[in-house]
Amino acid sequence: MTRRFTHVLATLYAIVACGLIHCAIVSYQREALHYAALFTAAAVALATAIVHHSYLRDELRFAHAQLDAATRPRATTPVEDGVQAVFATSWCCDAWAATAGADHDPKHCTRKDHHA
Repeated sequence: MTRRFTHVLATLYAIVACGLIHCAIVSYQREALHYAALFTAAAVALATAIVHHSYLRDELRFAHAQLDAATRPRATTPVEDGVQAVFATSWCCDAWAATAGADHDPKHCTRKDHHA
């Protein structure tokens, strides 16, 4: 939806810029140089807006791609999955899992039946 709207907006900018150029040409042909200069300046400003708009659209696409890549879960290899499975089954209780074995004696564990 947003992508269509940005394309429509850029197209409208271009159409209005072309209309302003036409007005500038007609004004120049009728020797109304002040109006010709005004219409030309407005058309140049709109052309600059079109370029700026396309630059921002590209930046937004890049930001969306980075956000999508950052929020996608990282794929693990079968080896990493195996290591994690062995590590998880070696927990003797919740305390060992929470502290990663620090200050915990597995021989005197009182909660061996509380597997994570």
